[in-house]
Amino acid sequence: MDKNILEFWGQAFLTAARSQQQWEDMKRLFGQNAGTDTPMLSAVFKSLGWPDTEKMNPEEIAELTKNSINAFQEFFKAYLTMFDFVAKEEHLKVVKENEELKEKIAQLEKMNNSQQNIYPQESFEQGQGMDNLTKIMEYQTQQFQELMKQINLYYKKEKRTKKK
Repeated sequence: MDKNILEFWGQAFLTAARSQQQWEDMKRLFGQNAGTDTPMLSAVFKSLGWPDTEKMNPEEIAELTKNSINAFQEFFKAYLTMFDFVAKEEHLKVVKENEELKEKIAQLEKMNNSQQNIYPQESFEQGQGMDNLTKIMEYQTQQFQELMKQINLYYKKEKRTKKK
């Protein structure tokens, strides 16, 4: 393997481990009465202009935490969009749509093949078409000749009956 690839993955895993540690530290800080007794988080809340967390009731703190998490999630989605990452839900939606389209294509191909079987290509060859047309014309010519014979016989009978 290339040493640069190994170094890249090593750095990626180290960064992930550091991020995980920071996340656990943050959870621990928020876990202590939602950070109200932590001087650092109290300072952060005050700097952002949020209400004094010591005077907030638990519902307000839960609402504040929920809004913060939602804001972070929106930021993270925008961040991932910069690198052309797609959310799992969108990916699964596209995969499902792809499968449906594949099924539809298979159905259309099956219909197309069945139509080709109904009208085989050999029946549309030019030489055979001309042979069929020639046979039809010969048959019509025979029918016309028989009709003319019948008409001649009728007129001959008419002439004989008039002569008598």
